[in-house]
Amino acid sequence: MRYRRRLGALTAAAALFIVAACGAEIDDDADEVPTAQDGDNEDSDEVDTDLEADGDGPLVTFVSFTQDITEMAGQQLIGLEAAFERAGFTYTLSTAAPAGAEDHEGMDRILEDIATLAPDYAIINPSSYALVDDRIVEIEEAGTVVIVGDIDPSNLEEEPEADPLTWVVTDHYQMGYVGAEHMAHEYCEAGEDITVVPFWGPAASEISQNRVGGALDALDDVLSECGLSYEQIDEVFADFDQELAFNYAESIGTAHPDLDLIIGANSNTALGVMESLITQGRMDDIDIIGNGGQLDELAAICTGGIAAAGFRDSQLMGAEMASAVMAHWEGRSDEIPEITLTDLPVTHDCATVFEHAPIEMLELDGFRSNIPDEMWDEYAG
Repeated sequence: MRYRRRLGALTAAAALFIVAACGAEIDDDADEVPTAQDGDNEDSDEVDTDLEADGDGPLVTFVSFTQDITEMAGQQLIGLEAAFERAGFTYTLSTAAPAGAEDHEGMDRILEDIATLAPDYAIINPSSYALVDDRIVEIEEAGTVVIVGDIDPSNLEEEPEADPLTWVVTDHYQMGYVGAEHMAHEYCEAGEDITVVPFWGPAASEISQNRVGGALDALDDVLSECGLSYEQIDEVFADFDQELAFNYAESIGTAHPDLDLIIGANSNTALGVMESLITQGRMDDIDIIGNGGQLDELAAICTGGIAAAGFRDSQLMGAEMASAVMAHWEGRSDEIPEITLTDLPVTHDCATVFEHAPIEMLELDGFRSNIPDEMWDEYAG
């Protein structure tokens, strides 16, 4: 019987290994493996369709709308490769990414190339599952075993046609819910109704719809219990893009002087809003909820720029993806769950960031360089 498994916190320290550039290959017999640094990955919307596995292990492709080391997919890659390295597993890795979360044509080209390449395994993290389901079917028909990341099939409006080996996922509705739930209790203590502007991701993104929908439901549930309410006074589609969020926040801040809360559909959106509010001098009167817990967002939660965010351990997600690949390759498919769900604690200050995020993640420059030394010493010491 296949089953749902929920991930807890990492207990073992993970070695931090990652392919440093798209299309690179790993030789597990080599003396050194490239180590990850912020910004090392150069995203590419092309797949080398002539690539072959080096050695006896499988050819694995990893596709996401970004592979920036500070974001989810980059952290997944760290967890993926660390798990392979710990197991002494031989493999060849190819990675690719479109220009951004809104570049659906770029993602489609990549997936078309993967169907031509027909690697042994394809790990796919789409921003919108509905737009890639047919391509995943083509990839499966070409003989590739597919793992889907970050999309919970139970939250999709339509039943997927594809049949992935496993889904290593986040409940994005719950992610949005827990961050907003925390803030709603704060507003209940203050005893005042609030005004809200959601900053959505791409219009077609189920991730965005679920996160913001969860956040708005949490506000409604908690505020109604204490006799309060919220009013949504505007909305923005910022495409998960930090620069767009910055620009939109400037006009939103000007248009709504009484605004209390902005909901960012992902970490980049929340960070762009934060930077804009800093330039406007509005940080003291507008709260920001983020989603996802990428490194610089966690740093902003530590320093108080972002009020709260549901946090997923993306390195642990990558390790689960590696476990699925190894189990299938070694004939142990019965050990692979259909769906693996991440835990989603809420991070709302530096103490909760250090409580829930692996220290190996926080030691990376995307977090470490964005908090004061004395704050690091206090919580990491």
